[in-house]
Amino acid sequence: MLILLVFTGGTIGSTENSGFVSPDLKKPYKLMDLYKERAGKEAGDVNFEVLIPYQTLSENIDCNNFRILAECLEDIQTDMYDGIIITHGTDTIQYTAAFAGYIMDGCGLPVVFVSANYVLEDARSNGLDNFYYAVEFIRQKKGKGVFVSYRNSGDFPRIHYATRLVMHQAYSDNLYSVCGLYYGWFNGSKFTCRCGEKPVNNSVSEENIYSVNTCISNEPVVSSLSGIMVVHPYPGMEYIMPGRSIKAVLHYTYHSGTICSKPDVVKKFADYTKAEDIPVFITGAGNGADYESMKCYKEYGFYVLPAASPEAMYIKLWLCIINNKSTGEIVEIMQRPLANDIVGK
Repeated sequence: MLILLVFTGGTIGSTENSGFVSPDLKKPYKLMDLYKERAGKEAGDVNFEVLIPYQTLSENIDCNNFRILAECLEDIQTDMYDGIIITHGTDTIQYTAAFAGYIMDGCGLPVVFVSANYVLEDARSNGLDNFYYAVEFIRQKKGKGVFVSYRNSGDFPRIHYATRLVMHQAYSDNLYSVCGLYYGWFNGSKFTCRCGEKPVNNSVSEENIYSVNTCISNEPVVSSLSGIMVVHPYPGMEYIMPGRSIKAVLHYTYHSGTICSKPDVVKKFADYTKAEDIPVFITGAGNGADYESMKCYKEYGFYVLPAASPEAMYIKLWLCIINNKSTGEIVEIMQRPLANDIVGK
């Protein structure tokens, strides 16, 4: 069995020196050694190849890192490998995993992201667990497509769909899927799909606008910026009008799917974005009861997205923008389930 190990940095690929964590080029080999030590005889039929397209702490990634990763993945001859493991930092794994989930949907083999809450030498680290069960997931042939292997504190190792991860809670390194709808979990060596779901066996769909080729076939990204303005609601909020580089707005909501709907707060923002042909997408309002305050979405021409990870919706929207989709096309694509991103569909 041959697994391609793609290292991009993050805590799992870093070392702590003088109280600071920084990327370490030796860590891919440290991780493989730790795996072989833990797996014992199981590791006898597992071989690795290593690629390092870039190494950075994940909080520093930008849209050019996505493009570099896409170019790296495009060059991979997938028929040579039984699976791919991509190491990444926990801070932004939601975004990069979703990116890979979209562009590699239907790739025909398992691709699993792994990360660590602490450096590998720290006894508190879940990095080796996450990596070990990523290998097990590939060895046991439990699904094709893009996933994330992660063990929360005091929990079973879980396998998440790459497009369903949501941002961490403050002061927590635990990782969750939107609405708790992860793919499955390990109890020892036994893997169980959630709610008896059948293992995913993705195939290439002609309707899937995303692929490695469509991502990198455009002119190179001149700016590391996404062209997306992200807005979070808060009491007493004041809207800032989008700048000239903004192509779309992704507006988060409170947990009930609402934002402040007072006309003196939101109307000026809505009028400006409409006049500038900047679509506003509402994320977080796809499930649950509709409150009276949510009438403003239709009144102001905001587009309400179905239930999905807001971070995945950010990546999906960015992919639409770099592929020069019209507003009408973007609205249709953002409502369409792709790569298991929309829950309940």
